[in-house]
Amino acid sequence: MGNEIEADKGLARLGGLSHVFHCNHYNAHLQMAVQLGEGIEEDFVPDQLLKDAARAIAEHLRNECGYSEGQLLEEYTRCGFGILKRIDDDHYEAVRSHYGEMTYHHGRPQPSCFFDAGFLSGMTGRDVVEVQCRHDDGSTDLFELREPVEPLPSPFRHPDPMADPPARFDFPECRVAESGIDESAVIAAVSGMDLFGKPEREGGTGLVEAFGVGLTFHYADYYNYISYEVYRRMVAIGVPADMAREAFVQAGHVCAFNTLGGIMESDAWDQVVKPMCRDVSDWVHGIVAVINALGWGVWRVERIEPGKELAIRVYNSYEGVGFRRLYPADDRERQISFLAMGAVRGIAHLLWKIDIRERPGLNEALYMKTFNDPKGYWSVEQTHAIGAGDPYDRIVTRAPG
Repeated sequence: MGNEIEADKGLARLGGLSHVFHCNHYNAHLQMAVQLGEGIEEDFVPDQLLKDAARAIAEHLRNECGYSEGQLLEEYTRCGFGILKRIDDDHYEAVRSHYGEMTYHHGRPQPSCFFDAGFLSGMTGRDVVEVQCRHDDGSTDLFELREPVEPLPSPFRHPDPMADPPARFDFPECRVAESGIDESAVIAAVSGMDLFGKPEREGGTGLVEAFGVGLTFHYADYYNYISYEVYRRMVAIGVPADMAREAFVQAGHVCAFNTLGGIMESDAWDQVVKPMCRDVSDWVHGIVAVINALGWGVWRVERIEPGKELAIRVYNSYEGVGFRRLYPADDRERQISFLAMGAVRGIAHLLWKIDIRERPGLNEALYMKTFNDPKGYWSVEQTHAIGAGDPYDRIVTRAPG
C-alpha cells in the first residue's frame, strides 16, 4: 500500500500522494468557500466538485496504486477521517466521521460529507449519495450506493508530486538572522507525535484530536483542485480576483488562529519550543519550524520587523506544486497560495494583534472580536509564486498604516 510517510523537503507522502495536516476549522471553511461558487455557471455544482475530487483520489489509489477496498478503508481511518463500515450491499455507515462530527456550517444545516461520499464512490465504482447526516439531525452519517459509474479522467497530471518539475531540493536557509530555535529538534518532536487515526480494533475512533482541534492528514491534491477550480471559474466570469481570493485566504486565517494558535498554547509548545524562545521573533521561527513538519512545504523566515512586517518564503509549497500539477505555469497567477497567505497573516495576528504569548484562550468570540476585527487588520501579498514559474512562494504581511 506504500503507507510509509516520507517527510523530506517539506512534502509528506502516503501511498505516493502528497498529504498535509489541516484542522477541522480549515476543512469546514474551505468547503464553505467552495460552495460560494453555487450559480457562477449554469451547469457547475460545487457539491459535486467536492465529491468528484475525493472520488478521483480514491480511484487513483485503487486503479493506479493497486489499493484494495480494505486498504482504502484503512487509509481513510489513518488519515483521521473516521471509520466507515459496510452495512449491506448498498449502504455504508460512518461510525465516526470528521466531516460529520467536527466540521460545521454557517447557515442552515445540511448533508455535508461530500468527501466521504466521493471517497466511497471511488472505492466501490458506484455513485454514492449521503442519505442521512449528523449535520442534518441524523444520528449517524449513512451513504447509499447506487448505479455503477465509469472512472473519472484524473485531473492530476502526475501521480507523484516529488517527480513534478516545480519541486526542488537546493534551496537556501534564507533566514533573516540566527534564532534560538533548533528547527531539527522541533521537527523531530512534532514528527514523533501520534497524529493519526486508529481503528476500533486498537481502541481508536478514526479521529485525531490535538492542540484543541480535529486534525486530518488530508490529500493536498484534493485541497488544490477544489480551491483552484472554483477560484478560476469565479475570475473567468468577472468576479474581481481579490474578492474571489479572499474567501480562500480566510480559510487559512481561520486555520492559523485555531491550529497554529492552539499549538502555541499547548503543553507540547511549552515543553519543546518555548524554552528556546528569547523574544517574539523566536516565536515566529518556532511556529515556522512546526509548520515544516506539517507537509506544507519548507518555510523560511526572510524578514521580521516586529509589529510591522513579516516576510516568509515557501519552497516546495504544496499549493504552488499542486497548482502546477493541475495547470501550466501562469505569470498572472502570483496571488495563488491561499493557505499560506492566510497563515502568514494569521501568524502576525497571533503575535501582534492578540499576543498569543499571554495565552488568551482561543474561542470563536475572541476570533470575531479581536483576531478578525478590521481594526488593526494586516494586509497580505504574495510577490512570488511557484504557480507563476518562480522558484518559491513569497508572502509578505504588513501592519496597517
